[in-house]
Amino acid sequence: MSSLVDFAKRVEEQLTGTKREPHWEPGEADRYMADVEVRRRRFEELAVRLNDTVVQPRLETLAGYFSNSSLTSNEAAGHCTCWFGYCERFPSSTKVAFAVEHDIRFEKVAVCYETSMTPLFIKFNQHDRLTLTLNEVNDDRVADWVEERLAEFLDAYLRIDRGGEDFEEEAATDPVCGMRINRSSAGASDGYRGHPYYFCSTDCQEKFAREPTAYVEVKTM
Repeated sequence: MSSLVDFAKRVEEQLTGTKREPHWEPGEADRYMADVEVRRRRFEELAVRLNDTVVQPRLETLAGYFSNSSLTSNEAAGHCTCWFGYCERFPSSTKVAFAVEHDIRFEKVAVCYETSMTPLFIKFNQHDRLTLTLNEVNDDRVADWVEERLAEFLDAYLRIDRGGEDFEEEAATDPVCGMRINRSSAGASDGYRGHPYYFCSTDCQEKFAREPTAYVEVKTM
């Protein structure tokens, strides 16, 4: 291994090299940055459209079949996340997330998929991505890919199903007043950190919304 002095000399030789040709022709850098800016704007519009019209509606459709699901609000553009909260029938806190991302030059678009379960009972596909060039993004292709990922997730999620009656009828405890209630007849519901909570009344829900940490134990995921 060379010494730092030797390395410093090597750097100096490179920096003091004579007759070095410029890497950029006059105006080439400006044209390059202008092209990147055009692609960046195209990507931003594409990411919002794909998320709002292709990805999120399919995630919402799946979530609609589960009363323990909670979609995350105020996500960054091109991102959507759904939590499936721990309950007696599905004893795992589960996250499903999609994000539309780009490479450094905004030449490629990647639709990224990530899911996790805590605790983890089974092996399943936790990460995947569909990569396309900016010019070849096709809504139908993205929709098919998203549906396949969600079908894979559903197959895995149902493998931890304990069965029994419909989980909407499972008993829940109001975290504010401690009352035991049926989920389907709860006076209100809310979500916090991926967990659904059910309340006997809107008064309890409003108290919970103002200060949820006063009523639930905050766990680091």
